[in-house]
Amino acid sequence: MVSLDELMSASSIDELLADPIGKYFVDPTFVFWYPERAFKGFSLWGRPSAGDIERLNRLNDAVLTPHGGRHVSLVDLQGLEGADPAAFASMAAYLSARWQPFRELVLRQALVRPPGFAGAVVSGFYEVLKPSFPVAVFDGIGEALAWLGFGDREALVGRVIGLREQAGEAAGVLGSLRRLLCASPCRPALAEAARALHLSERSLQRHLRRAGTTFQAEVNAARVRVAQGRMLTGDDSLTAIALDVGCASAQHFSAMFRKATGQSPSEWRARARGAPRRAAPRSAAA
Repeated sequence: MVSLDELMSASSIDELLADPIGKYFVDPTFVFWYPERAFKGFSLWGRPSAGDIERLNRLNDAVLTPHGGRHVSLVDLQGLEGADPAAFASMAAYLSARWQPFRELVLRQALVRPPGFAGAVVSGFYEVLKPSFPVAVFDGIGEALAWLGFGDREALVGRVIGLREQAGEAAGVLGSLRRLLCASPCRPALAEAARALHLSERSLQRHLRRAGTTFQAEVNAARVRVAQGRMLTGDDSLTAIALDVGCASAQHFSAMFRKATGQSPSEWRARARGAPRRAAPRSAAA
């Protein structure tokens, strides 16, 4: 049985994707682990954005690589406080696009729901979406792992989930930076952002390294998040949205968006606009 000491911490999403088995990745909003071929999982907390979900789903694609195989998975959402509508739309679009591969590869998935209203929303989301693999909902990690047939991994999973504390300080800075960039995505500058956050440029860059990201990556992610919000709620042309979020051209915007989401802006808009109606948190909880 694998122990935490035997797992390797991936410094980036790309590093984990290159050779995922036996590694984990800590993000400010989630921890993803892939200790062995037959078992993987993640823990998600706070109020993730669509960009957070898209980063997480890049890691979920690890099971679709040559390294992947038939497996069970644990989804720990105990610390989830809520999510914006674009995050639900992003997850729905992702699962819809990969329906067939997951049906072939995922033997079963255990979902550990958060308490209260957030738990009702998550349960309703899964019921409406109807994933292509067997899913069972639990209130605790132990019973979820027992149902998966990996009850002896409870100590390992508990320690991996505990790694989210490492992201604490960096997560606070990253959250503040993301709010700043989303408020003004057009002409961001590292020096200006550092001043607004009452940090030196070097300190800001150090926090970003700890969070496994860069300033330019956060600028691009903010532009994508703002664009997604515009695409979900309005009918502006993609060219107008591209220029408004600070991209030099529609072509530049399309390339940036596809790199972040795996879809073109028009594809994402078409899928995401239908997703909230199928899996809207409000109706799911009713």
